[in-house]
Amino acid sequence: MLNDKKIKIAIAVGISMLLIIISIGFAIRSENNKKMMGETIEETIDREDDVPIIIVEPSPDESDTPMEDLTGKIINPLTGLYVDESVLERRPIAVMLDNLFSARPQAALSQADIIYEILAEGRITRYMAIFYSDYPELIGPVRSARPYFVEKSLEYNPYIVHVGGSNQALKDIRTYEMADIDGLSSGAFWRVSHKRIPHNMYTSSKVIVEDANRKGYMKTHIPEFLSFNEVFTAIDGSEAKEIVFEYKEPTASDQTGYTTSYIYNNENRLYYRYTNGKPHVDENDQNQLTCTNIIVQYAKTQVIDNEGRLKVDFIGSGTGKLYTGGEMIEIKWEKSSARSSTLFYKNDGTPIKLNPGITWFQVFETGKSETIIQ
Repeated sequence: MLNDKKIKIAIAVGISMLLIIISIGFAIRSENNKKMMGETIEETIDREDDVPIIIVEPSPDESDTPMEDLTGKIINPLTGLYVDESVLERRPIAVMLDNLFSARPQAALSQADIIYEILAEGRITRYMAIFYSDYPELIGPVRSARPYFVEKSLEYNPYIVHVGGSNQALKDIRTYEMADIDGLSSGAFWRVSHKRIPHNMYTSSKVIVEDANRKGYMKTHIPEFLSFNEVFTAIDGSEAKEIVFEYKEPTASDQTGYTTSYIYNNENRLYYRYTNGKPHVDENDQNQLTCTNIIVQYAKTQVIDNEGRLKVDFIGSGTGKLYTGGEMIEIKWEKSSARSSTLFYKNDGTPIKLNPGITWFQVFETGKSETIIQ
């Protein structure tokens, strides 16, 4: 019995030893296979002219953010931003807007692509808004035209919208055969009750276009403007986070005066607009006006009659400044004729490029200058 028990133990030990040997063999073989595969991969990489293989994993933000669908979109030549291609079927609208204290706030300024602020009589400024990407439902208060505004509007070949004007302005509109929508003869205007005459004349894009069609004016025009960067691009200039334009100093009879200012917001790269120290808001939505670019154009300005009407020289050449991205550079401008575009250059002679967005023009008299608050 004892011998049988020893035999069984010996057999069990032998089987265990055999299983251990077999397991060790498989492990060695598996490791050799891995090494061989590694050598094969290394040899393959070496034969690829030693070019490293780099795998870039997309970041969560990039993979989760869908690409913007630009089907049916075109670049708006006045802002450098994408808009629906149906905009090409429009014609720009240039509207003269009141800026007297009792006329504020104005309706639709936030929807304009380009806006000009220029002096009028009594050192009170007036606006001209160029609408192209948006056709607002309510625009106003609309005021009278002046020759230098007419001259600027010619650059866009627009419907020119105003309520009367100086004799020279009305003559120029006829001479240049412009698409004239005048509140003194057109039914495209009405007065609102919450503002006083003459600061309460309003209109809309819809009735402007209807009146223009009735008069047989050309319906479409693709305007030209300055060049834009494809994406926001900082300029190599001096810091300009807060800018103040004093058009009229306070007096005994006008203790407020007329001052325009801008404060730059680093987060959204926009300048926020202020009038006499208060946020300049749009009457339609009460949102504060903002812009991406501010172009200052210094132009020779002189009083020409007892009414205080002005002559502003926009044909010729001069200097100016470009503000964008919280920075400022000095620039030059030139305009060869009434119908030609105003061209703007850096001091080295290269054309300026704007960042995509809304542009405000601040026209200042030659010899005056805005203030940059550091």
